[in-house]
Amino acid sequence: MDDPTDRDPQRRATNAGDADPRPTDGHRPSGAITDETTELAADIDLTQQPRRVDLHDPAARMDVEQALTAVPGLIGSRLVPGFDRDIDELHVLTTLDRHPKQTVRDVQTVLMARFGLPTDHRVISVVQLEEGQGLPITSRVAIAEVGLRRVGESMVAEVALERDGEVVRTTGEAPTTSSGRHRAIARATIAAVRQMLDEAPAVELEGVEMVTVGGSTLAVTVLEVQGERTGGLLSGTAIVRDTPQDAIARSVLDATNRILGSSGS
Repeated sequence: MDDPTDRDPQRRATNAGDADPRPTDGHRPSGAITDETTELAADIDLTQQPRRVDLHDPAARMDVEQALTAVPGLIGSRLVPGFDRDIDELHVLTTLDRHPKQTVRDVQTVLMARFGLPTDHRVISVVQLEEGQGLPITSRVAIAEVGLRRVGESMVAEVALERDGEVVRTTGEAPTTSSGRHRAIARATIAAVRQMLDEAPAVELEGVEMVTVGGSTLAVTVLEVQGERTGGLLSGTAIVRDTPQDAIARSVLDATNRILGSSGS
């Protein structure tokens, strides 16, 4: 009579004396723990619940991008938040030391374990750089002050930005309407950003609006930039935390982040 285990490969593989099913060609099975996986896990505290972050807040987004530097070989990253999903695009620069697919898996692990952000691997793009290449190191620009006052028939906004101990103060003007107040703050912030750059491209304010999404109020700014490397339309968003004026200034910084990054200052 036939032994039924001969017809059941699963039962046959677990019988004592059968051949070791582990691969003998030197390849690790998928999911195997490697030294690199251990190194990455050491940077993630798995005893704590992941903290959810608002990726439309430039400061929170910068925290996430900074956390991704824990991934071995990752030089830098830029994240584009979405509305239908947490992340619409994630662009990462890495060295040639690791395969891009491994980098994508590690990035997904950091995002999920530290921030509770499930991420589709298709939104992550990886560019590998030769040794010696890299990103220009830029300092963080902070909003030191935002003010608004009426002068005659105009609203005048004053914005102060700070970077590396240097404070830049500029003003912007617009009519005394609700949209005019918003535009005055955006124009003052644009002027401060341009003053911080050695070679400032021409930047025009296309529009700034306050919108409500899912119960949260956001400032949304659209700019038009004229320049060989940075030309085109840029947009930025910021959730209202303290005042609408502060959120408008932050949305302009969010939109101009690519200009500040390309300045190399």
